[in-house]
Amino acid sequence: MNTDPMAVRDLFAGHYFLFAFLASIGALQIAVSNSGIRGLWLTPHAGITRILGIALILTGIAVFFLQPLWVEGPWAAGSVEADSLTREWGKASWSEIAGARNVNDIHGGLDGVKQTGWFALAVILAFFVSAVVGTLSMKILSAAESGNAGTATNSDTDGLEGLSNRPYLSNLPISWRNFRADIRVLWRGELSKADRWSLMRMLSRKGGSSE
Repeated sequence: MNTDPMAVRDLFAGHYFLFAFLASIGALQIAVSNSGIRGLWLTPHAGITRILGIALILTGIAVFFLQPLWVEGPWAAGSVEADSLTREWGKASWSEIAGARNVNDIHGGLDGVKQTGWFALAVILAFFVSAVVGTLSMKILSAAESGNAGTATNSDTDGLEGLSNRPYLSNLPISWRNFRADIRVLWRGELSKADRWSLMRMLSRKGGSSE
C-alpha cells in the first residue's frame, strides 16, 4: 500500500466516529419520541423529533459512504482494489465508491476492537447531547404547557417514567435517591433470603454443625 497506515487510521477513526454518532443519536431520538421520554428529545415535539432522528441516521450513512468522493484518502480513483495493496491517496470515483471503505486493518483500517471503542464513545456522546438539548426542550415544553392544569408531575417518579416529565439532570438525583432506598429494602428482604441458600452459607453451616 502506498499510503501511511497511521494517516489512514486517523482518517477512518474520525469518519467512523461521526457516522456512529449521527446514527446513535438518530436511533435514540426515534426511540424516545415513540415512547414519550421528553427529557431526551432534541425538539419540543414528538413528530419533529422522530423525523429528525430518521434524517440523522440517513445523513450519517450517506456522509460516511460518500465522503471519499470529496475527501482525499486511501481511495484515489483507479487504485481501489479488494486487497487494499494498490491504494493511492486521493479522491474516489463513482465507479469505485462501493469498495473505497474496504481497507484492511493492517493497512490502516479499523479493526473490531477500535470500532467498538469509537462506537461506545459515540453512543455516550449521543446520550449526553440528547440530555443537554433535552433540558432546553423541556423548558420550552414547560413554558408552552404552563397554563395546562394537567401538567403537574409526581415528584417521586424516576427512571424512564421520570424522564417523560422532567430533564435528565433533574431526574437523576430523584432516581438515585429512590434506587438507594429500594436497594436497601431489597437487600434486607429478598436478597438476604436468597443468600441463606447460597452454597457458601450452606457449607459454613454444615462445617459449624459438624464441630
